[in-house]
Formats: sequence, C-alpha cells, structure tokens
Amino acid sequence: MLKIVLVGRPNVGKSTLFNRLVRSDKAIVNNKPGVTRDRKYGRASLVDLNFILIDTAGIEDSFEAKTVNQSKSQTLFALEDAQIIIFVIDGRVGVLPVEKMFAKSLIKTNKSTIVLVNKSEGGNGLVGLSDSATLGFDHVIPFSAEHGEGLSDLYDYIKDLIEFENKETHKINNLNTHKKKSSLRIGIVGRPNTGKSTLINNIIGHKRLVTGVEAGITRDSIEVSWNYKNNPISIIDTAGLRRKSKVINNLEKDMVNDTLRTIKFSDICILLVDASKGIDKQDLSIARMIIGEGRGLIIGANMWDKVIDRNTIKDEIFNQFKISLFQIKKISIIFLSGLQSQGIEELFENALDIKKRLSIRISTGKLNRWLTPIVEDNPPPLYKGKKNNIRYITQVNVRPPTFVVFLSSPDNLQSSYKRFLAASLMKDFNLFGLPLRIMYRKGKNPYTDK
Repeated sequence: MLKIVLVGRPNVGKSTLFNRLVRSDKAIVNNKPGVTRDRKYGRASLVDLNFILIDTAGIEDSFEAKTVNQSKSQTLFALEDAQIIIFVIDGRVGVLPVEKMFAKSLIKTNKSTIVLVNKSEGGNGLVGLSDSATLGFDHVIPFSAEHGEGLSDLYDYIKDLIEFENKETHKINNLNTHKKKSSLRIGIVGRPNTGKSTLINNIIGHKRLVTGVEAGITRDSIEVSWNYKNNPISIIDTAGLRRKSKVINNLEKDMVNDTLRTIKFSDICILLVDASKGIDKQDLSIARMIIGEGRGLIIGANMWDKVIDRNTIKDEIFNQFKISLFQIKKISIIFLSGLQSQGIEELFENALDIKKRLSIRISTGKLNRWLTPIVEDNPPPLYKGKKNNIRYITQVNVRPPTFVVFLSSPDNLQSSYKRFLAASLMKDFNLFGLPLRIMYRKGKNPYTDK
C-alpha cells in the first residue's frame, strides 16, 4: 500500500492531521513542541483513497547535520520509506529559515511533495500561504487540521499523486498494462423533486435509483459508476436541499450533511433546477455553496420539455444567474430533459472541459508578463493621493485556480479594481465558468532576496 509521510517543525499540527486521517487518537496531541519522537504508522483513508500515513518528529536547525539523534534518524527513515511527502508548516508563523533549508533536502529526494499551510483559518493564518512560494513546490494547500478545512483539496492532490506514482511504477516495471483513467466525480445536487434520480437513471440506461412524484425519496448519497466516451465517471445522487429553516428533524439533518459532504468531495457539481418553475432563492444559495467549496459548477435547467415559452424562460434563467453569481463569468447552463434524455451529451462535454480547466497551472513568468501591461494601461486608483503599487502575481493552487497578488496596500485596493483584474484574468487565460480565487497580500516579490 502507498505510504505518505508527514514532516515539519515541532508543533505545526502533524499529529492532529494524523489522528484526523487515521480516525483515532493514536498520536498524542499537545501544545508542547516535540511530543512526537518516534515514527508512527496508521492506516488512513480519505473518501475512496486508502494509504499508510506516517507521523514523524519535528525537524530542527541541525536536521541536515550528521547526528546520532534517534528521532532524526526515524524521520529520515520515514522519508526513505514513503512515496509521497506532506510538508506541514504553520500558516500563522510563516516560513522559517530551517524550513527553507529542509525544503532543499526534500527537493533532492525527487519525491512528490505537498506543502500543507496548517492553521490557516482566519486572517492571521494566511501569512504562510504567501511565504510558501519561496519553498519551491507546486502543490500548496491552505489547511486547518483541527477544523478539517482544506480536506477536499488534499484529497484532490493525493488522488493525482497516487495515480502519478502508479504510472511511474508501471514504467519502472516495464508493464504493458493499460493505465486506468481516474474517475471524474460529479455530484448531482439541487432542491427536492428537481429530477436528479430520474436524470441519472436515463444517463446510465437503467433504473438504478428509486424515483417518484413525491419529494424526498432519495435519502443517502448514492454513487453510480458510468463511462462517457472512455472517460470513467462517478455520478453521485443526493438528497434534495431544502431551506435551512425547514430542516427540523434529525433524519433530514443527516441527509443534508451527506449532500454537503458530496459537494465537498466532488470534482464538479451539477445543480439541477426545475426550469418549468423558474429559479428559487434556494437554487442560488446552493450555487453559492458550491462556489464557496471551489468545485466546478454546471447549472442543469431540467424539465425543459415542459417549458412552453422557451426563449423568455431561457433569458430569465441566464439573467438571474448572471446577476446573482457575478463572481463567475459565463457560467455553464445546460437546458435538458432527464426524462427524455435530452442535453446529456452537452452536459458531460461541459463537465470534461471544466475538469480540465480547473487544473490549469499558469507559470509565474507568464502571469507577470500578463500583469505588467494590464497595470500600466489601467493603474489602480489613487488612495488619499498615493499610488497603490501592484508588484507581483503568482498561482498558489489549482482546483480551483488560486492566485496571490502582492501590492503595497491591499486593504486600500478598491473592489471595482479587484473585479477588473479578475475579469481580465478570466478573459485572457480562458478561466470563464470557474470559481476563481484571488488573494491580495502586502509584500514584495517573494522570489527576490530581501
């Protein structure tokens, strides 16, 4: 089984993360640094991923020196034993010199490495996110081991790296076995009785899910495997999401939590709405929830076969989502009929396109060559007569594409200019329809010497 090792300074939250993924209190957690001394192994799982997780002692300034210290020897052994490394840093403290030095030794191992910026909840936890660019790794995740924030991003990265490791193993062993593609996870969500189960039954070609005219038949999230043009897809049917004020019994609360979990661990969510009845406030609330999780979003305007004045209804739907979901430009809206199997091909062509663009990574050089003329032609407005210099931009994450802009005074950058930068970035790099994230930080170019 694949092995993943947790490394980092003392007291950055490695053991807390270990316990969360292993689902036990196997590792002692305490605010006192250096509690973990040996390496601990545990069988961990994250959604459908299973692996061996190794907790290690904290790194120190003398880590690279020859030493007989048993804790350091255990950590070195764990690094050799594992195929994937999770390098945990404290987001509230930022990157320290010992971590920069340790990062260089990790790069030399030539192993897949994820930088986990732990304790990132709240504004103070974002210091490490901007500093993390100096470590030299592509995969950076803002995280909270205590609260479970960032688990969906960690799942995405580990899934990709496991597939990469498997591919490399096949190469080494000179196997001719065809590598199976990873499944695209698509959650079908929406209000009760919008036709989710009926749509899935017609997609896969048989009655896999129970359907009926009454609302609330589906209770558990049910995953169905399917194949679209040689692309394996996992389609997840979910319970309908009613307004929070109407959810009163424990059963429905559990159903809602199950649906929210599906949203969190899906690659793309298809929000199914009843086009024949128009858009409800709850539809917009669910859409914002999906965007907030950074998942790809497609609006499925279902029951299109029941609509009579199609041009008018189509314009109304486009306008409502354009106004209410202004943070996403040109959102994908597919008009379909689950009952009559209309629009299904267009639905999945859009899903494959969004999956590909969610993982887009733009080099730092290309981003800054783009930024320079943008700022020169349209400089930020003055604040109290002073210039607000935009110095640098870099991408720190994918799924969704996440960027950090460094400037002299982020607190004083007008919202209108932020919207201008986001719109320009979407247009010039074809990021339309994606839940783009742009953070603004005070500071200089992180790749230059201070």
